[in-house]
Amino acid sequence: MDEVTEQFPQHSPEGDGGAAGAERDCQAQEQRIGLSLLKHAYRNHLSNLFVNVACVLGVYAQFQYTGQGSTLVDTLTACLLTLSIGRTILAARDERHLSQETDPDSSLAVGASRRYFLGTFLGSLIWGGLLHAALQSGNQDLKYFTVIVVSAMASGATGVLAPMANTGRIYIATLLTLIIAELCLQPVPEFALATLVAVFMAVMLVTHQRNYNILRHSIRLQLRNHELVQDLRVQQEALTELNATLEDRVKKRTRDLKRLAEHDSLTQLYNRRGIIQWVEDQQPNIPDGYAFVVIFIDLDRFKQINDGMGHATGDCALAEIGERLADAAPEHAAFCRWGGDEFVGLVAVPEERCIDIGYEFTEQLRAIIEKPIIFSSQEVTVGFSAGLAVSRPRPVAVSEAIRSADLAAGEIKRTGRGNTLLFSKELVEEKERHLIIAQRLKHAVPANEMHLAFQPLVHADDFSLHSYEVLLRWDNPILGRVSPEEFIPIAEDIGEIVRIGEYVLDTALSTYTEELGRDSHVKLALNISLRQLVVPGFADFILGYLEKYGLSARSLILEVTETIFDARNQNQIIAVLNSLHAKGIEVHIDDFGTGYSSLSRLHEMPISALKIDKSFVQQIDDQRCAIIEGSVMIAERFGVHTVAEGVETVEQARLLHAIGVTYLQGYLFGKPKPHFAEVTVHSDFLLWTKDKQSRAS
Repeated sequence: MDEVTEQFPQHSPEGDGGAAGAERDCQAQEQRIGLSLLKHAYRNHLSNLFVNVACVLGVYAQFQYTGQGSTLVDTLTACLLTLSIGRTILAARDERHLSQETDPDSSLAVGASRRYFLGTFLGSLIWGGLLHAALQSGNQDLKYFTVIVVSAMASGATGVLAPMANTGRIYIATLLTLIIAELCLQPVPEFALATLVAVFMAVMLVTHQRNYNILRHSIRLQLRNHELVQDLRVQQEALTELNATLEDRVKKRTRDLKRLAEHDSLTQLYNRRGIIQWVEDQQPNIPDGYAFVVIFIDLDRFKQINDGMGHATGDCALAEIGERLADAAPEHAAFCRWGGDEFVGLVAVPEERCIDIGYEFTEQLRAIIEKPIIFSSQEVTVGFSAGLAVSRPRPVAVSEAIRSADLAAGEIKRTGRGNTLLFSKELVEEKERHLIIAQRLKHAVPANEMHLAFQPLVHADDFSLHSYEVLLRWDNPILGRVSPEEFIPIAEDIGEIVRIGEYVLDTALSTYTEELGRDSHVKLALNISLRQLVVPGFADFILGYLEKYGLSARSLILEVTETIFDARNQNQIIAVLNSLHAKGIEVHIDDFGTGYSSLSRLHEMPISALKIDKSFVQQIDDQRCAIIEGSVMIAERFGVHTVAEGVETVEQARLLHAIGVTYLQGYLFGKPKPHFAEVTVHSDFLLWTKDKQSRAS
């Protein structure tokens, strides 16, 4: 059975009768589902073609980069691009026409389905040609790059081609079968890899079928819901024509319509309007001395489920969570789906115990929601961040309390997720201050409100000057002196860190050139944000400024925090750091030990030094000393240096030197100054060097 037949089943020629009528209704519904699937496929078609073009350009670029280009490769690439352009034009036309199409048997719908299949199948065959050229080239990088790209396209087809059952299966099977065949037909057959690809193909086909079933089921539910709404509308119109004897039926239909208006169709919980109406309805039933504890639940990283497993899977998870919340609601309590992946719970409890009960009940909900959700042989686990607030049992007060709890939940998500925070006035003040800082930051650089200061780093052995760290200062006429610890995270959130970073780099290199000269052996250390690292062209940006001021790359140190170990941008970060390190720029890990360093990934980074956070240095005890010793040991094993910041006493310096720290920084050696000439490096208290000299004599 071809794709067209599956999408649009043909009418049965059976005669009249109840069974035949039911069968025709079933066939008609299946045809509507098929038409909806086709429309769904065309909505994703342009993005699919864009990814296809991006992939073929990437593979073509790899052919050229490896020197394996040929007339065949040029021809196949041109054919695939031409096919993609033609499919794009036809897809735009078909999607426009299909949006108005209601007849599944129309020639337009059938033709669109056939064109979709033909274009996809031809594309897979041309990809097979490119795959053959890559595997026959003998270049290992090109071969595995092309195999990975084609495999990734097959994997992506499990979602993109989920609406098209046969087309998706044929496309996935064609791409991966070609890989298997090419691997087996190599001069040195790679049967092990071919077997893995065969297993991968089986998994992808099963995944595609599962996605197709989920999508088809979701559309069937949507059609049923649509039919229900249509039926309710018809019944409502009929009610207006009935006499007073049908009052009970009118009331029943009114209740049904009211439920639709006040409940979320996916989770069957209250919606925003419904929860406030519930509060109003419950006012007479709430005992005296009771208040509402408001729980704002924000699911953590739910977007990853939607992106990775599909919105149909995400909807199923939301429906299950809604059912669990409804089952967990005690007396005088209700839940609503506030929007997206957010839920709100209201529980009436004795006012004097609102906070305690709120925390306890939230943890009970956490245990319930975090139980695995299993459907279609898949398992999903969802956590959440929660905000609490207390409210009088009045609609207006509850609305304000929901907003307050939302702020508290947002703060938890910003600072770590997976926890619960009680709303406070200080949180509002902090949010207001953050808003003011965010607004003022946009004008800080143009208004010349920012300036730099330079603090020395010295060798731990002899206190000789090694480098200067560039520190940013902000003096605002309204806010006064704002700490970098406060405004830097805000600048990262609103995207201003890139412009501020350019100001720091330009000003620091300019001052360095003017005051120390291009031939100075002293290095300059700049703090770099993760947001800057992932900006396209960052490495060229840094090298361009060094060239502008005629400075060697070896005169620059970039200090980055442990956020570079974030797996989401790992490949891009490693590529940028390797590019800069290859030119001679040192890379230091700042605030080492305070974040989430991955020692398994540390060796992948071109790190020159680990910078121990001042929180371990300024309050040294046995535990912090052990952490410092461990950091030094790790650095020595990886062949990198260590820097201790925040050194303020001779005792601290002596201990850090004894542990084996390479470089020291802090007020003990010099305070930050706006000009290099103003920086005085103190070293007259260097006792251990004198002791060494006396023992040597």
